[in-house]
Amino acid sequence: MRFYGFYNFKSGGTEEITGIANEGLPSSTDVVSQNNNILFNGEFTNLSRVLVHVGLHAFKSDGATSLHKHDLRPYETIILRNIPLQKVQIYVPSGQKIGFHGMGNLTLVENEDERAVALTKTSLGEALHQSPNFDTDVYKNTDITTATTTTLWTPAQNTSIGLYKVIMACASAQTIELRWTDSTGSSGDAIIGLYRFGAEGTFVMDFDTAMLRNPNGQNGLLRATTTTTGVTKINCIGHEIKASQ
Repeated sequence: MRFYGFYNFKSGGTEEITGIANEGLPSSTDVVSQNNNILFNGEFTNLSRVLVHVGLHAFKSDGATSLHKHDLRPYETIILRNIPLQKVQIYVPSGQKIGFHGMGNLTLVENEDERAVALTKTSLGEALHQSPNFDTDVYKNTDITTATTTTLWTPAQNTSIGLYKVIMACASAQTIELRWTDSTGSSGDAIIGLYRFGAEGTFVMDFDTAMLRNPNGQNGLLRATTTTTGVTKINCIGHEIKASQ
């Protein structure tokens, strides 16, 4: 046996994939090898909060391929050891954009005895990690002095908002409703919470490293509705998440 080379998914390692209209067809396909004597050792990871499906096509002894279709949960990794992998196909829900990562190494077996020994060490496994802890590099500060609905955070194009912390400070009695919306601000309402201040006060919300994320996905807004003209300050700390993260 000898080392044959490294593998990176679609040559880049990390790619953005958008789901096509026909969810029964793969949204992306990458051919790993056309040689059934090349064994793959590596991992494929779903870098999104969307459930995706992975089709693994592996060579059998007669040269035909066998398909294993696997669900990858958010931030889950599938681990392959000594698999004669021909290609990998990614199935993404229609219209969703996700990040996907694949890497590994390729080993060439040079005779049937080597192949037989290597295939006794074939394995397929899973690893489910906590969402990565991105840099807290976005700080939003908003002053509100009217009874109105205010956009607290408009993310950069093609990113979604992840919140670590929200701080609300009121100079007098106030009622605040925080919500996620789509990019228009007129639909996709997902209420985070309703907060009533009987008088001057401050309230802080902290979220873990998985962050609180907009269910509307990319370009969705974070908005607040206030019911009085009391001076209100709302500070948000978080990250603008690309589909590949």
